[in-house]
Amino acid sequence: MNLQTKSRGMLVGLAVGDALGANLEFTITNHRDVTDEKIAYCDGMWPSGAWTDDTSMALCLGNSLLERDGYDSYDVMEKYQKWMEEGYCSYDNKPAADVGTQTRAAIMRFETKPVIDSYNQRSEQAGNGTLMRLASAVIATAHLPIQDSVKLAQVSARETHYSWEAEAGAEVFAAMLRQAMELADKEEIIHVEKISTGEVYDDILQRVLKGSEKDCQIYLEDLGGYVVDALAIAVWGLRNFADFEGGMRAVIKLGGDTDTNGAIYGQLAGAFYGYEAIPRDWREGLLREAEIRDLADKLSEMEKCPILRTRFVEDAEEGLFSYPNLESVTFDVD
Repeated sequence: MNLQTKSRGMLVGLAVGDALGANLEFTITNHRDVTDEKIAYCDGMWPSGAWTDDTSMALCLGNSLLERDGYDSYDVMEKYQKWMEEGYCSYDNKPAADVGTQTRAAIMRFETKPVIDSYNQRSEQAGNGTLMRLASAVIATAHLPIQDSVKLAQVSARETHYSWEAEAGAEVFAAMLRQAMELADKEEIIHVEKISTGEVYDDILQRVLKGSEKDCQIYLEDLGGYVVDALAIAVWGLRNFADFEGGMRAVIKLGGDTDTNGAIYGQLAGAFYGYEAIPRDWREGLLREAEIRDLADKLSEMEKCPILRTRFVEDAEEGLFSYPNLESVTFDVD
């Protein structure tokens, strides 16, 4: 399969999983009670085929990378803000109806204090929001060494989840996504030890691999959206099922944060199996599917995706930190 097919599979797979899980989020208490017929597009809190914050943020990120020809921390956050407040990249162009706690806090802080000072403490929270939107960054760096994808994953995660665990979890997932685009053996894909960025990365990877070997029922009691659990669920789905559809149904049946678990698995399985492996009715029923597919195509054509500037003072030594436009943004360094 070529890069376009893999890229489409990753981004459309994200949106498909998001949409399939949207109306089941935190409603499943026993996966044995969930029939395959229930895992389908249907009207509920969300219209049939609609997607949530997972897909919207992936589209915001992808559009920013294309428009800026690289990663601009301020532009990415401005697009997230525009999504949350005005509906940019929402399926219905209305202000966001579903925003994660850490993401909302980061966006609200950005409005008044966009610069993150070097003495700021990393959070102890490590939500799965760093994983759900990652496809755009990985596709945009697909022509570059895998280390570039891993670095961009960490930088993009840090915007809303300033946490060593959340950032390292995104690094691990980026490495897996790249290998899913390039390799044919599932076990080789998920064993990304050689790409390690340090102790936190190593610890998360080992917990993910161990967790993905457990009985799936353990996740029914974990509804917190922890980055390690979310990634373990995606790896479990890839390891134990023969195709995109089978893994997706099983992952959503686990319950909990079904839209985000579906979006994370959808990226990994979509990158591995490719676009055509996603069931046709799921693709055709997805709202604005052609736009999502077109974005994947354009991102896959990027030959370079440099990190242009960030809002994190800790990047000053690398020459990446930049103050915002003082005429349009007010910030206060305490």
